[in-house]
Amino acid sequence: MTDRSLLPDDTRFEELRDRLLDTIATDDRRRTRRHRLAAIGIAGVLVAGTTAGGIAIARASQGEINDTVECYGTADLNGPSFTSAWQPGDLEATTPTPLEQRIALAEDQCAAGWRIGSFRPQGSSSDADEPVPALKACQLPDGRLAVFPSERAVADLCARLGLSLPTP
Repeated sequence: MTDRSLLPDDTRFEELRDRLLDTIATDDRRRTRRHRLAAIGIAGVLVAGTTAGGIAIARASQGEINDTVECYGTADLNGPSFTSAWQPGDLEATTPTPLEQRIALAEDQCAAGWRIGSFRPQGSSSDADEPVPALKACQLPDGRLAVFPSERAVADLCARLGLSLPTP
């Protein structure tokens, strides 16, 4: 049997209950604050990491901008393409090549790809040059040039593809 004299009276019971509820509430506030701070910290790291990653992905190096070009077989970003790099090119360069020179080199490089049959389904085994269509250069979001076959004006072509006109 329970000895009733060992149990708290009603007043003492209320005091114990209030202290227990206060302790629980305080612990919940601390835990919530810690979780909130942890969530804010994690969110901050994610935002910083994805922003830095986006910046790194979004911009090619100056050497890549100067010395590589994306050549397309159709006036479509989802069409067949290949990446060409000029040799000897300096992919570690930090000084921009003049825009007119970049465009001329890009169009010449892609024209060479057309001449050897790069956009024919089976390629070309002939020694004769394949025909080269009119080629136009637009600027990709990473800063490199992309060259497309097109009879359109370059401004119209680039706008239709969602690309910008080449800029220095």
